[in-house]
Amino acid sequence: MKTNVKASVNGAQRIAYCLKRKPIITSLMNIDELPSVLETDSNIVFILKTDIFVIESIVEQIREAGKLSFVHFDLIDGIGKDKMGVAYLAEKVGIDGIVTTKNTAIVEAKKLGLLTVQRLFVFDSVSLDNGIKMTKASDPDAIEVLPGMVCQRIMDRIRMEVDVPVIAGGLMIDLEDFDTALKSGVIGISTSSKELWRWQDENMS
Repeated sequence: MKTNVKASVNGAQRIAYCLKRKPIITSLMNIDELPSVLETDSNIVFILKTDIFVIESIVEQIREAGKLSFVHFDLIDGIGKDKMGVAYLAEKVGIDGIVTTKNTAIVEAKKLGLLTVQRLFVFDSVSLDNGIKMTKASDPDAIEVLPGMVCQRIMDRIRMEVDVPVIAGGLMIDLEDFDTALKSGVIGISTSSKELWRWQDENMS
């Protein structure tokens, strides 16, 4: 039986709306790739690794390009992994949302009005069970499942337990991966594959 756990309606709907026509999220692995990211038609950018010295400039450029910026909170260098770190990113840097494995960061981000994506690594039934428990506890706007290829096998279980949009991430390399993920019921994928970025620009209006 599905529980009464729901993602924030506004946050979940906003993410889903951004991914409806552009379901491929561009993942920024290093600052050298920023110009390529800014040229894409994607609506959401996941900033996967950066540091305190350049994050403001990156977020500002993403904003000027008309995209939403999500920072991977666990990987950013030079910022504490606590509620003050979340507050700094929200109030000083001006990010739109965070991606994190940390329940406490999700809770703090929601208090500050950020969009929230809980990252779940699913390798076996135990990690899936733990991921579902974490989702129920933190109540994020969306969850990102890694590796994305497992989504086709676990989506029924996730739907039974929680009512949260799912993004497939990790090892999303080519069009076959993208098609398989969408058929499983995810609302989008995150990828650093420039091939998929180009495909979306050329084929999805």
